[in-house]
Amino acid sequence: MSDVGILILLYCLGVLILVAEIFIPSHGILSVAGLGFLIAAVVRTFSYGGREAGVIAIFACVVFVPSFAFFAIKYWPMTPIGRKIAPPNPKLSAADTSLPVEELASLVGKCGKSVSPLRPVGICDFDGQRVSCVCEMGMLEAGVVVEGIGIKGGNLAVAEKKV
Repeated sequence: MSDVGILILLYCLGVLILVAEIFIPSHGILSVAGLGFLIAAVVRTFSYGGREAGVIAIFACVVFVPSFAFFAIKYWPMTPIGRKIAPPNPKLSAADTSLPVEELASLVGKCGKSVSPLRPVGICDFDGQRVSCVCEMGMLEAGVVVEGIGIKGGNLAVAEKKV
């Protein structure tokens, strides 16, 4: 095989392995191999093509590799294949993440018990219903009797019930 054929083969293998990294999860092993082939190709370019060709090859690789990484990270998830391999995260609504504000408002003034420590957020039990709560001031340990005193940031604000 001629010197030019070896150079073309090394560059093609480097680019092909970098493209394969997108499809095959290898934790960077394919990226290192692809970069290794590109480095070998640049070294061979210096020895076969001279200093000017080697500098051009370095410049091309310095522009190509970061551009490839940028476009792969930025646009790959938007392609049809990218959406099948890595589908987008589901969008959660307020109903998925907490109780509706109307239900929380009904717990204001009622007493419950902290199930987990509130530092300052934790879980409290109000008549068998577990609710995400935020401690109004300080922190509370588990097992403390609490009273709902308001709604704060989509959570029920509670304070320790004074006897």
